[in-house]
Amino acid sequence: MKRSTLFLACCIGLMLFASCKKDPVKPTITLLQGGDYLTENAQVYLNESYTIGFTATGEKLTSVEATLTQNGTFLYTTALTIDEQPTYTDTFSIHMEATGTVTITCKVTDAAGQTASASMNVYCEEKPNAKFVGSFAGNALATGTMDVNLVGMEPIHQEITDREVPVIIELHEGLTVNEVVGTCTFEDRVIDCKGTVEGDVVTFEAINDVMLFPYDLGGFTVSPELHLTYNIKGVLNGDKLTLDGTGTGNGDINLFIYNGTVDVDITAVGGELDRQ
Repeated sequence: MKRSTLFLACCIGLMLFASCKKDPVKPTITLLQGGDYLTENAQVYLNESYTIGFTATGEKLTSVEATLTQNGTFLYTTALTIDEQPTYTDTFSIHMEATGTVTITCKVTDAAGQTASASMNVYCEEKPNAKFVGSFAGNALATGTMDVNLVGMEPIHQEITDREVPVIIELHEGLTVNEVVGTCTFEDRVIDCKGTVEGDVVTFEAINDVMLFPYDLGGFTVSPELHLTYNIKGVLNGDKLTLDGTGTGNGDINLFIYNGTVDVDITAVGGELDRQ
């Protein structure tokens, strides 16, 4: 065979070999929808966190990133590194930091630098406050301790165990969207109260109370005046308001030869009140 013919045959062989070489497979990425994952056009709320689910495929995947934008303006990006796997399923936790329509884009990259992306839009707004306006009534439970110290007597320690306290709370809208005002009635004592609302939680400012606390000294009863301070939160669930908090107080005893102090430490105040 002539040299020119051999050279031509080699060139044709190389061309055929090159044409048979496998092209790199481009990666793909799919956003998982529903369940615990965000979906297209979902309603989300400012300063809340959400989960994006995705599945990516390809040859030697190296990373996936999630980017949030709004009207083309970059908000933030978070990324995951992949150890050159052919398929990868995972989640991102994202935090909503802007109101309005937010575009979420997930992009996968492989070892060859090829990319693929998938996007969805969600609508973000400030979370509306729960409406605490109304009347709630029921029993709260007080658990704690009482210590009595009298001159000339041994100190007295008494446990307060799940003492039921009738409670009525009347709440009205305050001067701002995040404020409620009203009254709290503990047994027969009506006390002004005010709270700040965030989501479905109202946090009351410290509530000061004065009550007579009957106590049996053995043969006769004393009723020291106790000054109490409550720090209470309420969580609204449908038509029920669940209370939780703490209370502390003290008072003086002055009766005949008895002089001393009473200290009350309520370690938990709780109860589920029904809307009336």
